Amino acid sequence: MFTKSQTFEEIMQTGPVRKSIGNLFPSCWLDRIPPQHYRYTMEQIEKEDRMEWGVPFLSDAFLECASLLMETAQNHNFMFIPLWNTDHAGTNSSSMHEQIPEADLNNTDGVWLFTGSPRKDNRAFAHTSAAASVPPYPSHAVSKEKLEQSSRLPAVIICPGGGYEMLSSYSEGVQIAQRMERDGGYKAFVLNYRITPNYYPLPQMDLALAIMHVRAFADKYQINPDRILVIGSSAGGHLCASEAYLHDKLKQLVLEELSKKKVNSDVLKMYENSSARPDGIGLLYPVISFLSNYHEGSCQNLTNQMPGLREQLSVEQQIRRDYPPVYAFANEDDDCVPADNTSRLERALSQAGVPHLCEIFPTGNHGVGLGYECSCREWSEHMLAFFDKN
Repeated sequence: MFTKSQTFEEIMQTGPVRKSIGNLFPSCWLDRIPPQHYRYTMEQIEKEDRMEWGVPFLSDAFLECASLLMETAQNHNFMFIPLWNTDHAGTNSSSMHEQIPEADLNNTDGVWLFTGSPRKDNRAFAHTSAAASVPPYPSHAVSKEKLEQSSRLPAVIICPGGGYEMLSSYSEGVQIAQRMERDGGYKAFVLNYRITPNYYPLPQMDLALAIMHVRAFADKYQINPDRILVIGSSAGGHLCASEAYLHDKLKQLVLEELSKKKVNSDVLKMYENSSARPDGIGLLYPVISFLSNYHEGSCQNLTNQMPGLREQLSVEQQIRRDYPPVYAFANEDDDCVPADNTSRLERALSQAGVPHLCEIFPTGNHGVGLGYECSCREWSEHMLAFFDKN
């Protein structure tokens, strides 16, 4: 919809993009464009401006996110589902399909799921996939029959990383959603959860509510309520992994909060009857421990240094036999979140007898997303195959 021949200023003057681009393409990434370049074309910006980690500005990613927002506003192929809004019982109302939230709210109004609209295109991610999400190898992990089924799909809720400080919602959200729908046959949801200074348990409550919502409205989303996966990257991985053993406690906290908001009684009853436990967990270079070899930023941003939380939120200390099946990977040269986090998780899963596949690849560092240019290039193929059998 948008092209590199258009200027940054021209694109940002479009209402939905100006209002909401930071929800899909992180606002801190936009800061890499200096004001004097706003009238440059995106092609010029790509040549002259660079991301913080040294690569050219991600013009293609920015244009894709802007186009997805226009798909949402004009064609209603996508929708933002507000989870804590007391009107969220209105999932059946047409007005909900037209809501586009402001970016960077970081409060209950900014907690939402981004997904294909079941009224228009329930697997819109699969049908709007950019080339960057397509693997450079044939994907055969899931059978053609499963890919073509149109009802009772498995669901996946995707939690981008960002150290509980920001959310990398494109490379660790949108792109993974595209891969999961197109090549895995899933119905995908990208979760925007609260970050610092919203400390534990607030982010975990957001994910618990997301799982409860998708399960409660399984008929509407045409998904299997007994097949809901969660996938998280880095701190988003910690979010998924910790919610999985705290789900009962978190469900009660969610129900208490919803009761205060006087949510529709029928919806509240549906949530009371819906488990917050995921049926499987996918983890990309995850934060696991807050005890040793941990990511200090994630720990501080989640715990606010509250006594006892380091132990309580160190996942490897909490794994029991009833923990969901896990796929996880990390890169050995990760200088942000040590790969030892994944190794310790694997030991805990093995000791508890939980089905799992944990992989350590030699190179790729951190934050690689689908990682097609790294040694971990086939991690998503391995994960799809693992969850096809577990």
